[in-house]
Amino acid sequence: MSASAGHSSPARSRHVVWLWLGIVTTAFVSCSSLAWLWTAPRSLDLAQANQSRLAAWTAVLGSSLHGHGQDDDPLAYRRAVHLATTPAHHLQHSRTLTFDHIYVLSLPARQDRRDDMAKLAQALGIDLTFVDAADKHEPFLQWIAERVRESKDLRVKVMAEARGVAPSQIGGMSIGSDWVTPFPGPLNSSDPTRFPRYPRANPRLHYQGDNWVSHLEALHSAGGRHTALRPFTRRRGGKPKPHGTPSRGGSKGGALNVTQLLWDPLERQHVRQVHEGVISTYWGQTRAIKRMLENGDRTALILEDDVDVEWDLERLWNAVERRLPTKAHDEGGDNEAEWDVTYLGHCWGGEYQQPQYLNPLLHRSTGPMCLHAYALSAAGARRMLDTMLDPWSAYSTAVDLVVPSLLHIQSALDALAKREQKATLSSSGLEDPSASAAAAARRPRLINSFSVVPPLVVQRKDGPSDLQSGTGSKWRGLLRDSTVERIKRDEGSWTAEWEDRYDEATPDPATVVRCGIV
Repeated sequence: MSASAGHSSPARSRHVVWLWLGIVTTAFVSCSSLAWLWTAPRSLDLAQANQSRLAAWTAVLGSSLHGHGQDDDPLAYRRAVHLATTPAHHLQHSRTLTFDHIYVLSLPARQDRRDDMAKLAQALGIDLTFVDAADKHEPFLQWIAERVRESKDLRVKVMAEARGVAPSQIGGMSIGSDWVTPFPGPLNSSDPTRFPRYPRANPRLHYQGDNWVSHLEALHSAGGRHTALRPFTRRRGGKPKPHGTPSRGGSKGGALNVTQLLWDPLERQHVRQVHEGVISTYWGQTRAIKRMLENGDRTALILEDDVDVEWDLERLWNAVERRLPTKAHDEGGDNEAEWDVTYLGHCWGGEYQQPQYLNPLLHRSTGPMCLHAYALSAAGARRMLDTMLDPWSAYSTAVDLVVPSLLHIQSALDALAKREQKATLSSSGLEDPSASAAAAARRPRLINSFSVVPPLVVQRKDGPSDLQSGTGSKWRGLLRDSTVERIKRDEGSWTAEWEDRYDEATPDPATVVRCGIV
């Protein structure tokens, strides 16, 4: 045996000893942690629990590393701190990213998109539940358009009378639209009067419910019978028949021109006008939310079928999700979400305008547009569905205008409340800023929405749009680490393409909106 070999044998032996010591230590720590988690009282405060786990880990690691140095495992302490301070449900991979379900709204005919989403899900190790969208050529969407026209006619009369203005002054499709607000009169009080009960349907129509929306929902719940609905009126040469005149035959009289029927003369941007595609998208989003409530989900993520997501989506979302406001449900039970909707993806809006909320990526929403990726709590889903299916406003605008409009109106109400509180304190000779904050906290909010900035999910924009010609708006987002890019690189089909130019003469409408203050 050579001298060098003789000297290396003791070193190798020491290495083997330390290796076995590390294995034994790891096993001991794992068993100790499991035993602690099993026997710890459920009512133990989370902070105390984390401190206890950290102390136990530190003690074990300290004894095992004594005289050996941490250079052999420089991440040992980091892993210990991570285990001690991370919520238990974030320590293991979740196939639904901590949600009860991940729903994907998709046309059954777009198998190409469903295949893409299945591949994306496989790359992330997650489970998806597809929700069937409605093709924009479905006849029942024209029936909805007729009911929207009738609803708008009623709404204009009520709002014009409440505001003391001409009916021609009611309308517009921008954020805060007259078609979305739940208040018919002017916002001159922090507690304005809401719309009255929607008129009951004519008994001759034999509706299943008090109004057209409840009738539509009842038919949908009865095995999809809503698809048999047909419009009452037809348009020939742009001239409508009187509303309520039944059509004879499925195709006589020509197709109903939905855009013309619902045209808003106060809206200058053509892209905001309501057409069949807008109504079909509105319908699809309400189906996804309704499915969530039917399944009894506490939280759910709703995606469209043409998205790209961050490769590290689970870790990024976990860091955001733990900072969203919650309240203790009961002793030893799960916390209840105190948020309604959180946008993991959005477009067009300036969601950075509100301060960061306990996480550098999280902000209270300002005016988030697009619905390609948003999370809902159970309470938020109920609130959203109640608002979206109100017969006074249902299907009257693009569906992604609902939340931004409610936020815009809420901001105006908050400003009014502050002025009223200040006037009250001034007249009484008292000044108590905390009273104003307390009063604001007691008032129910129209919607409690948050946005992740920059977004964790973006639209792919690499295929034909189901709603517009081409791929729709030129606006697109970027991800730090694209899952789709990784998949395509693995397949050898990735090509880096980016249009780095701006035409001032014909700016994209999305750019115009994003550069303005909401």
